[in-house]
Amino acid sequence: MRMLEMHIGVNDINKSVLFYSQLLPHKKIIEDTDNKQVFIVLEDGSTFGIWEDGYHGLLDGLPAKHLHFAFQISPSEYDTFKKKLELLGVEVLEHTWKDGQRSLYFFDDDGHQGEFMTKDWL
Repeated sequence: MRMLEMHIGVNDINKSVLFYSQLLPHKKIIEDTDNKQVFIVLEDGSTFGIWEDGYHGLLDGLPAKHLHFAFQISPSEYDTFKKKLELLGVEVLEHTWKDGQRSLYFFDDDGHQGEFMTKDWL
């Protein structure tokens, strides 16, 4: 089993899609017909969904507000993602775990806290 998709709610969907499409390695972007939800399909096939605030999905589903999410990266990718965040004008907060693994934290314009972590929970 793996996490297949998650969705965040945002104020400006176009701005958020631009930000995350520049930050996250992906295979494709799927937009719905009324531009209320966009799916960034990551390299592993999972989806990072971006929904316009107030949009209700199937069965009245709602996206998360002020969500924390983390992506696992290899230690060799750490500096690459740090530079990407800096180039996007995001404040980067760094943390070193007790086992020496590291994390990059950032907040997007909607208050979601993202993380790139070299740690593996397994």
